[in-house]
This record gives sequence, C-alpha cells and structure tokens, in this order.
Amino acid sequence: MRAARGANRALASRSRWENRVSMAGIVRSWKLMFAILAQTHELDGGTMDYTAGTCRRPLIGICGRPDETGEYLIIFKDYADRVYEAGGLPAGLPAHEGADACADEVAERFDGIVFTGGCDIDGASFGGRAYDDSTHHPLGETMPVRDAFEGALVHACWDRDVPCLGVCRGLQVMNVAMGGRLVRDVSEQAWSMAAHIGSHLQPEPFDTPSHDVLVEPNSELARILGRLETRVNSIHHLAISEVPQGGHVVARALDGTPEAIDFTDRTFFMGVQWHPEIMGTQPELFSAFVAAADARRRALGR
Repeated sequence: MRAARGANRALASRSRWENRVSMAGIVRSWKLMFAILAQTHELDGGTMDYTAGTCRRPLIGICGRPDETGEYLIIFKDYADRVYEAGGLPAGLPAHEGADACADEVAERFDGIVFTGGCDIDGASFGGRAYDDSTHHPLGETMPVRDAFEGALVHACWDRDVPCLGVCRGLQVMNVAMGGRLVRDVSEQAWSMAAHIGSHLQPEPFDTPSHDVLVEPNSELARILGRLETRVNSIHHLAISEVPQGGHVVARALDGTPEAIDFTDRTFFMGVQWHPEIMGTQPELFSAFVAAADARRRALGR
C-alpha cells in the first residue's frame, strides 16, 4: 500500500510538473477528432493543408487523455515538441466512450502513432489478463476508456504496419494488447527485489536521468541510439513480466527490469519504459520513428 501511495504521489507530482512546464495546449471539443484534420495547419509561418495533399510532414497521432470534466483533451507539450523537431506534424488523439470503434479509421489516416505515458492499466481491461496477479498489489489511477481505445489502436496499427512508439504506459499498452502481461509493481519481480530501492519511481526533476539501461547488441534500438548503455529517467511502478510472441526485450535496467521492447516483424513497433520526451536527450529515437512514418506517407502517396 505504501508503494502505491508513493507511486500516486510521484505521478501526481509529475502531473503538476508537466502542467507547469510542458502543457502543449488543451483542445476544446476534443470529441471532434477528425474535424481537426480538415483544418489548415500553420507552422513556422507557412500553411500545410493535410487534406489538400500539400503537407510534407508525416501526420503523427499523439494519444491524449480527457481531463476531469471530460470536456478537454490533454496533450503534453514535450511529445508534440519532440515529434515536430523530428520532422513530424503532431495531432492529438482523444480517448472517449466508443472511440475504440474509430481505431481502424485512425490507423488509416495517420502515418504514425505515439502511445504516451499516464495512468495504470485497469485490471479488468484486456479481458482481465493484463496482470500476473500473484500478489494483487494495489493499482493507482486507471482509465478503462483509454485502455479500450489504445488497445484497439495497437491492433489496427499492427494490421496496417503503422509505425508506433510507446512511452512508459504506452510500452505497457502495446505489450498487453499484443498478448503480454505486467506485474503491478517492479518489486514483485523476483529478479528485481534485491536491487529495487525505488529507483524506478524517481522524485522531481523528471528530466534528470536516474538509472542506467543496458541495450541489447545488434538490436534496432542499439543502432538508433548508437550505444549499448544509456542513462534514463524513470517514473513507473508497473513492469513487464511476459513479452508476447513477436516481441523482444531489447533493453533492461541493471536489476533486470525490461526497459524496451521491439516487435521486429513490423517497420517500427517499439516501446520504451522511460520518458525520452521529457529528457530531450535522445532525439535519435524520435527521428527514427518519424522517418519510418514519413516512409509510410510517401509509400501511400500522401
């Protein structure tokens, strides 16, 4: 229980920090997802009308979350900044009741998807099979409607080979949607108990790395980062316990915690447990993702 309260405090602290430093903007009438796509985007002083085919940037969907009132979509600025800096055109994706029915259309219209960080995955989501519930560790805040939309979107993107990048919760959603499982707290992993001293749930500032990660040699992640060891931040208590068929653990913390998964059967279908969008020190990761999305855009003649 203490660990759950600590996790909630850290995540709430992160929310306050992001609200203060990193809020991209709050999109009014967020249920009108595709109305946004019909608008002309003005960036860097020029206009790019995606619907007219004059946009030369791949359209990247960034999964957001509704605020407490349900009237606004919250997207953190860091994600949008990293995508735009890498050459993409960021656009918010709302999660609301029934949004999972739109997953196929979203996958058709977008060139790449970022599954973002956030709340815990609900224990009843994904048919109740998301967790290895041997210890029933308490969860923090959950949002089943978001689980439903993002889970459906993972499958829609997989079927169409839409490039996807998962961050923290986003990695966990990709893992569970494809058939993997989680533990409710890092300390539940036998290999992690001796080494886990709270390093996976760091205090502020969150843009400062807190532990090392070892990257698998000859992996795509190693090629992207150009190194086999990197230092990352860490704001999570859930952890991957089982990887689905087709998924490969390509990075681990020194205590053995899986830190990145790559599905090598697809062009770019990768997730990381840390928050590169906050650190801002791994532009290569976003560049590789956006490049894959741009290749899809070009192949489709958009």
